[in-house]
Amino acid sequence: MPKKRSTASKRARAAARGGEKFTTVLRAARAHSAEPASAGWDELVVAALSAVVAEHGTVPVTVLWDRTVRTSMVQREDGVRWGVAEPAADGVVIREVRADVGVVPKGTRIPVPYRLDDGRVEVAAPWPPVWSSTRDSWWRYVHNGWAVERPGDHPTGLDPIRPSLDLPYEVRTYYVPDGVVGEDHTGSAPCWWSEAWCDRLDKAVLLADALVAHRSSSPGRPAGGDCGYLRAEVWEHAVDLRALPSRVHRDDAGPDPARRAPPAARCPVRRPSRLRRARPEPTRLPGETHPPTYNLRVWSETAGWETLAWVTSGRGTASAAASLLRVGTGGPYAWAETWGPRHPDSWRHDWTQEGQQLMDRHPRESYAEDTVRYAEKRRREEAALAAGPAARSAGTLTVETAAARLASGGREYRDFLRVGQICVMDALDEHRLSFPEGGNERVLARQALDLLEERHEVEDWVVTLTRAHMATTRRDAPYSEGARWWRERALKEHLSPREDVIGVPGLSG
Repeated sequence: MPKKRSTASKRARAAARGGEKFTTVLRAARAHSAEPASAGWDELVVAALSAVVAEHGTVPVTVLWDRTVRTSMVQREDGVRWGVAEPAADGVVIREVRADVGVVPKGTRIPVPYRLDDGRVEVAAPWPPVWSSTRDSWWRYVHNGWAVERPGDHPTGLDPIRPSLDLPYEVRTYYVPDGVVGEDHTGSAPCWWSEAWCDRLDKAVLLADALVAHRSSSPGRPAGGDCGYLRAEVWEHAVDLRALPSRVHRDDAGPDPARRAPPAARCPVRRPSRLRRARPEPTRLPGETHPPTYNLRVWSETAGWETLAWVTSGRGTASAAASLLRVGTGGPYAWAETWGPRHPDSWRHDWTQEGQQLMDRHPRESYAEDTVRYAEKRRREEAALAAGPAARSAGTLTVETAAARLASGGREYRDFLRVGQICVMDALDEHRLSFPEGGNERVLARQALDLLEERHEVEDWVVTLTRAHMATTRRDAPYSEGARWWRERALKEHLSPREDVIGVPGLSG
């Protein structure tokens, strides 16, 4: 007997004979057809539950807890709970389960009545798994993010605590991933998230509107339905932490065709000057352990460079926000940059943050711009490499004679100067690591290191520190006497070059 096929499958096969793609037509047919979803539904339960929703707009929920299924660390510590929703005549029963995968057969759909703004009640057919956590007071369908108690709506979760008194405005978004967790993939579920914190209301509103106005990419979820940033809100947090925040702005995503990805940025205009430093981070509130450390800076002709928002989710979210703001493609800003935390000791698994560093430029630089920027960087490095020894030579060398010495000594002489520079860096590193994270002394040591590496400048207190380090805790103590003399000669040439070039590689013949 031939296998019985659904109407959607028959339509897809007929379209495939005409040259269309079978899977594309099948997904579209299933998304717009109620036949597979409504099969096996109890019409009496659907009618009774629809009447409850029509009268109250909400659904009573009963949860059957099962502590024996909480096996993972995420479930025990972060409070993540998974469940399966089962409709009943007087509400919804949620049965707690172990995970989001393998709890119900794929393709299963349950009736979820929801009330429209005009009072009419319609029935949706989502995937039955639901989830909740300690960060959210609602059970939510993983299919579309609706709250089980309030179908058709995305009520906000628990309010976070502002990370700094300098950032009163929170940009909060509701994000639905492309695909149904547990059926199409294993990953994140729909949820509210604090995307960024701003110091002004107009900046927060601009960012919130941009997040829901466009898409980063075209959706391809097999189960159908909308996805991406579906709602964005701006909340104002009071100075008094005992007062609850208030919502001052909300914007919902428009229809699918209007949310196409912005065009790729290709701007031939010369970029503004990059000779600038990272902006200091906002002052943290006591007890804040996870502050936003990624800073999206934007440039306009009227205001120049300014910080638009401090992003909580990381570098990728800042880049996505720059794209959705249409930076360089007709948006309010011509240029933008992402600045992130700087971890200078990450090579030894020490993730202590010391300031910020430039991560990304928006729009992305072309090859010609990269070439010009690197050529200018090399020119500045050459100029600083000659100006540094000339300034420390007590009038013996000028910038021109120091440059001539570099040209005459070649690679050997440059490597010799680098050895002397490393001796100074050893002293500064030992001094820097002796202070706690965030202290002024550690910041001053980091600034001195930056001046040494980028501009070859050595301050007077650094010279004193280096000489004391070489006399007490020098790193070359196990070396031979000749090796120690060679390092001392390199340090002398770096800190106080003179006309005497005896023992200097590349210059002494």
